[in-house]
Amino acid sequence: MKLSKRILSAILSAVCAGSAAFSGIAATTFAENTAESVSLTDIYDNINTAESKEADANAAVTTTAQTTGAVSTTETTVSSTTTVSVTDTTTAKAVTTTTVLSKPLNVFDIYDAYQNRSNGDTQPEIPIYVKTNGIDVSQWQGDINWSEVSRSGIDFAIIRAGYGKELDQKDTRFDQNVTSAQAAGINCGVYWYSYALTVEAAYQEAETCYQIIKNYDFTYPVYFDMEERAQESLSTAEVSAIIEAFCSTLQAKGYYAGIYSYANFLSTKVYSNVLNKYAVWVAHYGVDAPGFSGSYGMWQYGSTGRVNGIEGDVDTDYGYINYPYLITGNVDSSVTENPNYSVDTGLAQGIDVSLLQGGINWNHVATTGVDFAIIRAGYGKLASQKDKYFDNNIKYASEAGIKCGVYWYSYAANADDARREAEACYEVIKNYKLDYPVYIDLEDSSLSQSDLTAIANAFCSTLEAKGYYVGVMGSSTLLNSKLDSSVLANYDVWVKQYGVKRPVYKGTFGIWRYSNSSSVFGVNGKVNRNYAYYDYPGIMREAHLNGY
Repeated sequence: MKLSKRILSAILSAVCAGSAAFSGIAATTFAENTAESVSLTDIYDNINTAESKEADANAAVTTTAQTTGAVSTTETTVSSTTTVSVTDTTTAKAVTTTTVLSKPLNVFDIYDAYQNRSNGDTQPEIPIYVKTNGIDVSQWQGDINWSEVSRSGIDFAIIRAGYGKELDQKDTRFDQNVTSAQAAGINCGVYWYSYALTVEAAYQEAETCYQIIKNYDFTYPVYFDMEERAQESLSTAEVSAIIEAFCSTLQAKGYYAGIYSYANFLSTKVYSNVLNKYAVWVAHYGVDAPGFSGSYGMWQYGSTGRVNGIEGDVDTDYGYINYPYLITGNVDSSVTENPNYSVDTGLAQGIDVSLLQGGINWNHVATTGVDFAIIRAGYGKLASQKDKYFDNNIKYASEAGIKCGVYWYSYAANADDARREAEACYEVIKNYKLDYPVYIDLEDSSLSQSDLTAIANAFCSTLEAKGYYVGVMGSSTLLNSKLDSSVLANYDVWVKQYGVKRPVYKGTFGIWRYSNSSSVFGVNGKVNRNYAYYDYPGIMREAHLNGY
């Protein structure tokens, strides 16, 4: 940051001289009300606060499903994705208008699956949270030129397989669409338009869907499309049991299953414990964000899109999860170097965490030599997009003697977006004292250098004006090629690069994330590891920044 770099030279000698790794880790009693060491699947049970009023009804849903047949007991870590479907009696879309709500894009509240696919410290980083452009189609789009669609920038397509419970209700263009789309390099998933009003009917629809799709491989989920008027009259328990019947059947057959519907239906007609088990694809048009507060991986934001290769209107979607990786696990496993990470251990050693790590026992972490933690505060342009584990993480890490900073995951496309993200971040962190910087996490390398530079400057300058020591986090490649050096000279830099003895970033950096697959006592699964090269806690106190 400008202020940080200006004051750094004046105070660095005082606060950094002879510094070693920070010590003094407190061994305080871990409070019972924090999310203690839990399994990864438990994350999803705790993401949405347990609603006592749902408890009995949820139990009833489980009982109903169990008495009707084979409901899978396997819990999956799924995300949200959705496709809009069309009825077969008319060409008109059956999407119900919902009240516009200012709700966040809860795209981070979903997966830990990538943690289980890591091949060690030399594993190239795989972006799990990516924004992609997609469409969903059926026979109503007619003959599609999928090569033209691919060239137009469409990354994925969710294709209708059929509707109802009979084999002759197969979409007449399903085979053609899947074969041609995949041949054009487009990732595909499917949806099944439901008329089910009972659990038994949902089982029948699932079996019919399976017969139609079983000879194809998909890199996106198989969605259960519920939007019929008659389904709106069902109770929440009935709807939830129907979804469970369809999705568990497809899941048991090896498919990544999900639910699609409009925002209001998902908000009012489906129990949260069901939504947390399966992928969610939400439909809501004409709004900045869907009026749905749950987790989702896809958003159908329009029904009148125009795409080269398709005559007439088509549904348009945003995807936020790297489904092809989660479903297939395909990754470049080439290894160029096996470093020892002993060149420079910095002044302090740390981790960075988010909701993905679930409940962390910070007292255990403190016994491992971890000195600091950079904690995700949130993402996007709304303060309500706060990481759901942020308050617990910063509270209990601090109580355990671990110094904390924060990062904000950016989706900004321009400087105005970045300023809004900075204001949202401020609302989340303003009541905390931070010993490490506040970083904007930049991941979108598709943006131009001028755009990314403007985004970084807008975010950092906004929070700097509020008294924070701020910085930019990104890969060596992004920092070298996508950000103007004048901006990087003004703010702190946190660089990430794995499988090397030192980052290839050309400038000065304060923190290096050197691993994305480490194990730390007290943390479930893998966690990112970092070295810090400045005495940040001393800087904050000396300069009265970050709440000091």
